[in-house]
Amino acid sequence: MNRPKVYQMRTISLIAATFLIHISAISGEIGIVFNAMMNGNPFVMDQPVPMDNGRYYFSPRMLRFYVAEISFVHDGGQRTKADNVYLLVDVNDVSRYVVGNYDISRIDSLEIHIGVDRIANHNDPSIYPPEHPLALKDPTMHWGWAAGYRFIALEGSAGSTAATAKADVQVHSVGDTLYRRIVIPVTSTVTSSGVDVVLNAEYSALLKDLDVSQGLIFHGYGPETETLTENMATRVFTAATPSSVNEGDQAISTSVHPNPASDVVSVTVSETAANVMLVDAVGRVVTTTELTGGRSSISVATLSVGSYTIVIDAGNGRISHAPLVIIR
Repeated sequence: MNRPKVYQMRTISLIAATFLIHISAISGEIGIVFNAMMNGNPFVMDQPVPMDNGRYYFSPRMLRFYVAEISFVHDGGQRTKADNVYLLVDVNDVSRYVVGNYDISRIDSLEIHIGVDRIANHNDPSIYPPEHPLALKDPTMHWGWAAGYRFIALEGSAGSTAATAKADVQVHSVGDTLYRRIVIPVTSTVTSSGVDVVLNAEYSALLKDLDVSQGLIFHGYGPETETLTENMATRVFTAATPSSVNEGDQAISTSVHPNPASDVVSVTVSETAANVMLVDAVGRVVTTTELTGGRSSISVATLSVGSYTIVIDAGNGRISHAPLVIIR
């Protein structure tokens, strides 16, 4: 008489176990962080920077570009494509862009395309809701139905010195033939909400072999935008790899929260006393503090967005590293 109940309980247990497995595989938020830089320093709008070994200065005024057809190689060779996802990267706006929610634990390689794919490139932008990257924007990123979107829009001013950098520069790449694929090996960062990929974006490389010292205005398809696109595809992006792990890392447990962060970061360490350093993407120590009872708080509100490394020095060669992403 009890056998059906036993069978029923086993069935319920199996269903519960299946449910728990499903819960454990719930997808997390995947983000891409573009750590904007100019000549190795944080990217700042309207600030002249030396170009071409100091031959002239360029002051960026606007940099926006489209990213499409995003794919991740992850977790031992699995491949996941983010269908119908487009990013409009505005260097003067935010650094972190949410791709979506996916069942991904570790990302080994990132594939992106600069521009908008051929089909979407010739759609009517008015069909999209205002918040969509392909909707009409101000300033506009759409050239017209025949040509499509501006894949890259770079604007600024140039001159022989920082004080005389007044010559207008406008280079906008337009046309299906300028759609470019990029594959970047990466080391992903686990965050409180999922996984992020952090890319160092050295935007000064956009002007490699493109002389804008006397000013340049070119919108469309031609040698100028071919060079701009080639530079974006081959020279700008590299993975922001966390500092190498040494033997001391294995003996020190470090927790960073929240991550990504925008205001205050709490660091918890399995040591009661240690020095804490925050190091930026080019290896500079931007702030230092000490642990109090195994804890420390770091204000990052005034720091530039991008990827950083928290270094815990507990003495006697025991050093721990933890990645940190700052967003706004």
